[in-house]
Amino acid sequence: MPAGGNDDIHLSTVDRCRHIFTGTNPWSPVAAMRGEWAYYDSLLSAEECQTIIDAATQRTASPGTVGLDGSTVKQGIRHGEVVFLQRRDPEFFHIFQLLDYCVDEANDEWFGVNYNRQGARSLQFSIYRAHAEGGGHYYNAHQDSLLVSGDRPTQRKLSVVVQLSDPDDYEGGDFRMHYVSSYPPADAIRRRGTVLVFPSLVIHEVTKVTRGTRHSLVSWYPGPRWQ
Repeated sequence: MPAGGNDDIHLSTVDRCRHIFTGTNPWSPVAAMRGEWAYYDSLLSAEECQTIIDAATQRTASPGTVGLDGSTVKQGIRHGEVVFLQRRDPEFFHIFQLLDYCVDEANDEWFGVNYNRQGARSLQFSIYRAHAEGGGHYYNAHQDSLLVSGDRPTQRKLSVVVQLSDPDDYEGGDFRMHYVSSYPPADAIRRRGTVLVFPSLVIHEVTKVTRGTRHSLVSWYPGPRWQ
């Protein structure tokens, strides 16, 4: 992991984020966008991913929720477990810094979204198990943000997913996008340590896990309402 002072972390992060792969779409939800997704292939090492899994699984998990207020459990839409990791937690702060840089770079190059560049407030450690009460975990097709936000002054603008598990450790659990002109390579975004960034309006899902356990990190970068 990047370590040391801010300068050391910044330089290490820049070095890590040299290789970015993107998908383009002239009919993207926001006309100014040049792409629908961007990913950093195997950005985190296997050791770094396992360190995150080991630390996060020591925390108490709760059922994944849906809805604007994030308080509704609907197993017909989402079945899984989550642990929220806070930015102020020194054990995970370096991960926030790394993802902040990736999202910032991807947005400047491809999305051009107006968002809060102070970074995400929390990370969601997601757990998808094959052997769970009620059957294998999944998250049906959904958006992280909608064009209509009610009375909220801000919305999720950019989403980021980090693949933490070794792809051989589970079956199913595929991350899929819908209604995009091109799709990120399935084998690449399933590789351990890959970071995927996309506008929160993009519809996506995680298919049911049928063997083993899939772990990932998810976060959202807010900003002014979509226009």
